[in-house]
Amino acid sequence: MVDPSRHVRRNRRGRSAWPPESKASFFPKLPKSLVYGVRLLIIGLGVAAIAGTLLSVLTPADESLGQGTAAEVRSAVNASANKDDDVLVRNRELATLKGSLAELQELIPELTPTVYVFDLDTGDYVNMAGTTAVPAASTIKLPILVAFFKAVDDGRITVDQTLVMQSSQIAQGSGDMQVQPPGTRYTALEVATQMIINSDNTATNMMVDLLGGGASLNQQFVDWGLTTTVLNNPLPDIEGTNTTSAEDLVRMLAHLHKGDLLTLRSRDRVFNILQRTYNKNLLPSGVNEGTVSYNKTGDIGEVLGDVALIDVPNGKRYAIAALVQRPDNDGRARELIRRISQIVYQTMDDAVSVIKPVSGERPASTDPASTPGERLPAPEIAP
Repeated sequence: MVDPSRHVRRNRRGRSAWPPESKASFFPKLPKSLVYGVRLLIIGLGVAAIAGTLLSVLTPADESLGQGTAAEVRSAVNASANKDDDVLVRNRELATLKGSLAELQELIPELTPTVYVFDLDTGDYVNMAGTTAVPAASTIKLPILVAFFKAVDDGRITVDQTLVMQSSQIAQGSGDMQVQPPGTRYTALEVATQMIINSDNTATNMMVDLLGGGASLNQQFVDWGLTTTVLNNPLPDIEGTNTTSAEDLVRMLAHLHKGDLLTLRSRDRVFNILQRTYNKNLLPSGVNEGTVSYNKTGDIGEVLGDVALIDVPNGKRYAIAALVQRPDNDGRARELIRRISQIVYQTMDDAVSVIKPVSGERPASTDPASTPGERLPAPEIAP
């Protein structure tokens, strides 16, 4: 018989409510051989767990994949990035047009063009090393302009606020503001406009300072999906340390076309400024009369480039960027860009007239360059 009073006292002391004789009956004694076996099993599982942990730390997880599999993984990541791209929603590459541009490049092997073309109506595109990072020259002023109007839309600055030109901002090269004395006052909109239409380097440096400096702008470029556009030094950057790519520049225009960065009012102002660019001797010179172009050029010794949004009279709109790396100031780069523009424009101009809409619907995407039509003669580019 268990003494109830002893049972209560043990409970109050926090001990087990089970008396000793009950424990023995509840947990029967096991044979020694079975006990030893269980212990060995537990020890074995513990060693295996420790060994597995050490192997996972000491051996890289993807080491067994091999080089080929790693390449496949990178390819899958890139494909996923393209699939999720809601700005450049690619349809298919225009193989015939790309071939024509490649033939053009072969005529002048001393020049290295990087080209990206994007049909903003169908998503058809051409990529000729368009993702390669190259010196941006003054084409980097395009995303800076968009950043300015983004700051206006966010209420951080106003278009009519006064900017005072500092001596540290005055830069040689393109533009007329450099001849004005330090302390000269401008409105922010005047500075932004001169940065583009006259490619003014002093205006650009003033705009960069207004927007928080290169590091702040670079982060904004990343947020917009510009993977190679980096502002490293003030303008004029003759050494070409500031970089961009043809695809990044086209992406910037695609953002404007889509209207996902700026208010309609600010986007209209951007287009108005780009349309008034003084230098229309590159991409705009390869289109026909009646075509509206919005462009920004860039020109330093090793690179000549232009980026443009083109509104074709047939209603089609496309974006194009051509950046040509060259021997120092090689003048043939200008003619090459002009002929690239001609070939692309001819394809886009033929697209709607050759492919007829059905029942008022937009035609399915095809390669318009594969349709019969007049071809441009081979360019004659003087050495």
